[in-house]
Amino acid sequence: MILKEYALRGLAKSMLVLAPAPLVGQWAEELSSKFGLEFDTTDNPECRKDPASFWSRNQIAASIQTARRQPHFSGVTERDWDIVIVDEAHALRNRSSANWRLADAIRKRFLLLLTATPVQNDLDELYNLVTLLKPGAFSTPADFKHEFVNPKDPRKPANPEKLREVLRSVMIRNTRAAADVSLPPRFASTHVVGEPS
Repeated sequence: MILKEYALRGLAKSMLVLAPAPLVGQWAEELSSKFGLEFDTTDNPECRKDPASFWSRNQIAASIQTARRQPHFSGVTERDWDIVIVDEAHALRNRSSANWRLADAIRKRFLLLLTATPVQNDLDELYNLVTLLKPGAFSTPADFKHEFVNPKDPRKPANPEKLREVLRSVMIRNTRAAADVSLPPRFASTHVVGEPS
């Protein structure tokens, strides 16, 4: 919905979606069927045959695994994008990973990170994700650690209210309860097929 809105407003002509390889086709199909946005994908043979031509296109759904390798890395990072969406963005939580370096190197006007997986290991992961969205929001890693990381438990913030305040400027967190999704009750049953031996 965000891509379509930005396109309608004239804010996004060049659009890149980065997703795990198994989800690329699903992204392209849903963008086409639900929003009328036609995206080329890294499943296209031209991606391998002529990467320079492929990466010059304006609407691409790409495997992040493909995009982070040469010659594709250069094709993705040597141009400007209006908007980049990264699905399963928790894969960017490590600043030394190839995924994070790719997302950081892409020249983009807008960046949207999507994940349903919360930060689980330590607050450094949160620092790394926020740094992609809003560089300098937490100053340096050392400053972040000093102000927000509890030395006794790196998963618990030392200053939770101030941390929430900074996060509100870059993050929207939706929970099932907040989304008010009412799912029908589940009923599980076991059916034995055939005769027991």
